[in-house]
This record gives sequence, C-alpha cells and structure tokens, in this order.
Amino acid sequence: MLPRGWHKKTISEILDKVSIPVDVIPSEKYREIGIRSHARGIFHKAQVTGKSLGNKRVFHIEPNCFVVNIVFAWEQAVAKTTANELGMIASHRFPMFKPKAGNCDIDYILYLFKTAYGKHLLGLASPGGAGRNKTLGQSEFAKLTVNLPPIEEQSKIAKIITIWDKAIAVTEKLISNSQQQKQALMQQLLSGEKHFPEFNKEWNDVHLAEVADVIVSPVDKKSEQSEMAVELCNYKDVYYNNYITQSINFMKATASESEIKKYALLVGDVIITKDSETPGDIAISALVTEGLDGVLCGYHLAIVRPKATLIDGAFLNFLFSLPKVRYYFFTLANGATRFGLSVGAINKAHFRIPTLEEQKRIAKVLTGANHEIEILQQKLKHLKQEKKALMQQLLTGKRRVTV
Repeated sequence: MLPRGWHKKTISEILDKVSIPVDVIPSEKYREIGIRSHARGIFHKAQVTGKSLGNKRVFHIEPNCFVVNIVFAWEQAVAKTTANELGMIASHRFPMFKPKAGNCDIDYILYLFKTAYGKHLLGLASPGGAGRNKTLGQSEFAKLTVNLPPIEEQSKIAKIITIWDKAIAVTEKLISNSQQQKQALMQQLLSGEKHFPEFNKEWNDVHLAEVADVIVSPVDKKSEQSEMAVELCNYKDVYYNNYITQSINFMKATASESEIKKYALLVGDVIITKDSETPGDIAISALVTEGLDGVLCGYHLAIVRPKATLIDGAFLNFLFSLPKVRYYFFTLANGATRFGLSVGAINKAHFRIPTLEEQKRIAKVLTGANHEIEILQQKLKHLKQEKKALMQQLLTGKRRVTV
C-alpha cells in the first residue's frame, strides 16, 4: 500500500535522457569521467587527445543529471553530475538523465538507487551473467517502476540525507587527518627525531633477542577429548586489531597442559603474524592489553614477550609499525605461495630504543592518538548506520517529513 500522497511512476515518466554528441577534434584534449561501483561517485580520467579517442562515441556532460555506468549498474555504479564535470565527456556507456519538470528531485532519485531496493531494481534491468555480461538495458531501465512522494517532499528528504552525507564526509576527513598526524608523530618519536625535554639520555641499538623472548606457537584449531578447553587468538584477530582484548570472539579449541603453560597470552605481549600469503602481511602486530584467562596464541603467530626491565610492550608494538621495520621483515619473508619468518630472522630485528621511562612516555602519547582515531571511527560507523536506517524510513514513506 502506497503512503498517502505517493504515486507509482516509471523511470520514463520522470526522467529524460540527455545525449549531446561531441564532434571530436583530433588535436583537442578531452577528459572523460568514470563512475565507481557501490555508489562511490564520479572520478575524472586522465586527459587524452581527440585522436586517441578514435571512433569512440562520446557525449558532453550535463550538470545535475543522474548518470549510470551501464556495465556495472548492478553494482550501483550511479552518480550525479555537477559543475565539476563541466567541459568533460562521457562514452555511450554512461547515459545521463535529467528530471522532467515537476516530477522528481534528482538527488532523491540518486539516493533511491543507493538503497538495497534501488540495487534490486538496477539488477532487474541488467539481465545476463556475472561481470561485464550484466549490462543495464536502457529500455528495461525506462520501464522500472518507483514509488515517489510529492516533489516538495522529495526535495526535503534529499536535503535531510545530504546533511548526513556531509557529517560522514567531515568525519572521514578528520580520521584521515588524524591518521596522517599520527604517522608523522610516530616517525618523529620512534626514531628519536623528537624528544621530550625531561629525557636527554642517548638511545641504544639493540636486536630484538636482547630485549624480548620470541615464542612460536604450534597450537592448531583441532579439538581433542583428552585435552583442556581453551580459546585461540588467531591470525585474523591480530591482523585486524591493534589491541588484543576480551571483546574479541576467540575461537574455541583444546590444548595440553604444557601448551597452556607455554603459549598463554600475558598482558604486555606483542603478537605478530609469522606466516602469511603475502610478504607484506608478515610481522603485523597487536598488543595484549587485558588479562585473557585461557586464551592461547594460535598457529601462524608468534609471541614477542618483552623483558620487563628493558622494553615496554606498548612501545615495542609501535616499533613494528615503522616503515624500516616493515621493510626488514618483508625482505626476510621466505616462501612461494605462502611466506613465513624464521625465529632467527625475528630475533635479529634491529631497533633503537631510549630508556624504559621514555619508552612508556612515547607509548602513552601514541596510544592517545590511537584512541582519538578509534573514537572517530566509531562515530563514523554510527553515522553510517543511522543514515542507512533513516534512508530506509524516509524513502519508503515509513517516516514522513513536514514540507
């Protein structure tokens, strides 16, 4: 049942196709647009000469149009043209549509096709198999039926959702800036380029074996009736988290009494990926920050346990993120289809470290920077969830707006 005041309309009733062919001049330069899948917007391709376009059919970009990539419409390759695209061109694979007067708001139509239902509609108009065979049929697209509120309500809904988009964009920018600042701060503090005024002692050159014990775990995911129930910290737990805490849903497994004693995780342990499918994913680290009763280090990982009087676990965890350290482990990863590190290679990793007190001070500053980023990331997650829920309500008429 349609909400009060809403009407069913076909795309052909609300949108007109815009096609203004370009008379290509071989000596002139042109810039084409592309559209990212998953509703991630327009991008601008590199400038080319008319000669390189050959016999390709291209069209002038009109601003404020709904535009779709017919090859990947089923993946929601949809967007809106703006003044940023003035003077650019698009191939025949990027048809543009402008609203018929008084029938629809172009921003509303774009948001509609960004929803799960919009993706479903685009799929219906894109017959064929997977990938490039699922091309949008423009006649099928024209026949699609959508439910529309009055034009004034469409515009109000679009403006409301745009506000959420702006909040999301601002938060993403803040996260990007904070990450760049953190990287610069890490480079300065962890290399000794920047010092706290209260610390003036020289830094020492050490190999990892001098300041930490490396323990390679053989504990696998199998469960044996004769063994004790445990939980395993696995590769993905380390790869996708900066910190190993009780909030992680660890895998259930079993282990012998001797394995539990040797491979149980302790607060301050640094866990690294010892084996991986690519050398670039070797020695990714995470810090154990909470007591984890009954949680063991799993296979393909290694525990780097700091010697408490020599190095701080949090400081050591940050050292593993330094570009030169990442490069060291990258060059020593052995393998063809799967790469791994020997204990000897891990032990020989070289670091420059200050006094334990300065290490802790540096780690505290960098942990604070991490925490700020995590707060912003959580905020971004909530904004996206709330926007999604709001779109579902507004674009279906479950929640009405006052015009």
